[in-house]
Amino acid sequence: MIRRRGTVLRGIRHHLRVQHRKVLTLLVIVTVYFTFSVLSSRFMLGPDDTVGFYSPPPGELRTIGQANANRERESTVLPAFLPHRSRIDPETYAQVKFGDWCYTMNEKTFTHERALPAAELKAKGCHKRLPDVIIIGVKKCGTGSLVHFLSFHPSVAMKHNDSIELHFFDLHQSKGYNWYRNQLLYTTSHQLVVEKSPQYLTWPHDCAKKVHDYVSRKTKIIVVLCDPVRRAISDFVFSTVLRPKADPRRRRHYNLAKTFEKSVIDNEFSGQSVNFYNEMIDTGIYVKHILRWLEYFPRDQFYVLDGGRLKQDPYNEVRKVEKFLGLPEFVTRDHFYFDEVKRFYCMAFPYRHCLGDTKGLSHPEVDEDVMDKLYEFYRPYDNLLSEMFNQTFSWMSAYELL
Repeated sequence: MIRRRGTVLRGIRHHLRVQHRKVLTLLVIVTVYFTFSVLSSRFMLGPDDTVGFYSPPPGELRTIGQANANRERESTVLPAFLPHRSRIDPETYAQVKFGDWCYTMNEKTFTHERALPAAELKAKGCHKRLPDVIIIGVKKCGTGSLVHFLSFHPSVAMKHNDSIELHFFDLHQSKGYNWYRNQLLYTTSHQLVVEKSPQYLTWPHDCAKKVHDYVSRKTKIIVVLCDPVRRAISDFVFSTVLRPKADPRRRRHYNLAKTFEKSVIDNEFSGQSVNFYNEMIDTGIYVKHILRWLEYFPRDQFYVLDGGRLKQDPYNEVRKVEKFLGLPEFVTRDHFYFDEVKRFYCMAFPYRHCLGDTKGLSHPEVDEDVMDKLYEFYRPYDNLLSEMFNQTFSWMSAYELL
C-alpha cells in the first residue's frame, strides 16, 4: 500500500513538473509578443525612424508588380550538377563560374571584376533582379564567413566583399527598389541572387512584410545564430574598437559604456538587472525577431544556421545551406583549411585566402556574475527557440552550468 502510494505521488510530481514547463513556455511566448509590441511602440521608434515606413510610389509599385509577375513565370533553373573537375581544378572552376556569366574574372582572386559590354549581356540573357535569397542576420554570428564561403559557388551571384552590405531596408529605402536592384549583380536564370544585411532580422520591424510584398513571397531567408552572450560581447568590442564613429542609424539604441558590464547591466532603474532595452541585448532575443519573420514566410523557406557549428565545421554547414537553396553540390572538405594564426577556417579553393583582420578579435574578460546573469536572461528564450526548430544549438550547454 505504501509503495503504491509512493508511486502515485511520484507520478503526480512528474505530471506537475510537465505542466509547469508547459506553463513556463506559454508565459515566455506571451512575454515575447508583449515585449515586441511594447518595444515597437515605446523605444524602438524614435522621431527620425521614418525609414521603416517608406512605401513605394505608384509608378514604382507597378514596376515592382510587373517584375514579380515575370519572376513567377521565369523561375530560376539551377543546374542539377556541376562537373567534378570544377570542384578540384581552378581552371575548370573558372570556366564553369564565368564561362556563361555576365562578368569578367579577376584572375588572382577568381571573383567578378567588370560587367560585360551591353551587347554581350543581352546575348547571354543577363539582367539585374531583386534577391532570391536574403541573409538577414545576426550581426557577429558568422554571416561574413557564410557569405565568403557561399560566394564562390558557381550558381551563386553575390558580392564577395563582406564590407559591402546594402542595408536597403534599414537605411536606404527612400532611394527606391530600382536603386536596390541596381546594387545587385547581373545574373542569368541559372544563378541565385543573394544579399546579406545582418540588421534585417531586428530592424525595421516591417522588414519581413516589405520583403514578402515587394521582393517576392518565394524569397528564401537565412539567419545565422550564435551564443547570445558571446555575440553581445563581440558586438561591444566591434562597436568600441573598430567602429567607434559608425553611422548612428546603425546603432539605434546602443548603450556603450566604458566597459561591457556597465553597458548591459542597468544599475540606475532596475537594480542590477539586464538592460534589455540595449540593442546589444535585444538582438540576442532571437525568438522574438524570428516570430515576426515567420508571420510572412513558411518554415520551408526559413533556414536557421548555427554559427557556432559553422565556425567549427564549415564544410557540413555550407553543404546544408546548399541543400536548402537547391544548389548543385559543390563544396568539399578540401575547400577549407584551418589557419593556426587566425584561429578560424579559411578557403583553400579556388585559391588559399582568409577573411580580414577584423575577424576573430579577442574578447575582454567579463565578470562571471554578469555572464551568469546574461545566460539566465537568455535561457527561456533559447529553450523556446530550440523547441520551435527542434534543434539543440551549440551554445545550449552553457545553460547547464548555471
